[in-house]
Amino acid sequence: MVLFGLPQIGGLIAGIIALIFGIIVLVFPKILNYLIGIYLIIIGVGWLISGNILPGVISLIFGIVVMIFPKILNYLLGVYLILLGLWFIFFANLIVVGAISLIFGIIIMIFPTILNVLFGIYLIIAGILAILRHFFGWP
Repeated sequence: MVLFGLPQIGGLIAGIIALIFGIIVLVFPKILNYLIGIYLIIIGVGWLISGNILPGVISLIFGIVVMIFPKILNYLLGVYLILLGLWFIFFANLIVVGAISLIFGIIIMIFPTILNVLFGIYLIIAGILAILRHFFGWP
């Protein structure tokens, strides 16, 4: 089931884990970026061990850069949304979608940690909904 276009988390254990991780991300918003950096490094090592040199090196480089500059992910997403918004407005003739993408990109560029906070809030809400579904069958 999809609520507001976001995938829902199901089950009691998954709900509790989502709730805990959401609180951790809200308390320490930069931790999400570090976790992604660690993930990229681990994936890069896996690629290298399996003999895939190019994706391994690229993953390692991105992981190390994210670990050194944790907000870079947020800025990259902000730049992406700005470029996407401009493309929608000028080349795809989707003015409203382009404006929304542009606004969100600018907001993320001005307040980069807002992305992590919003994701933490999403995890908390999804965790609570999963727990409610488990105990009460709702929603």
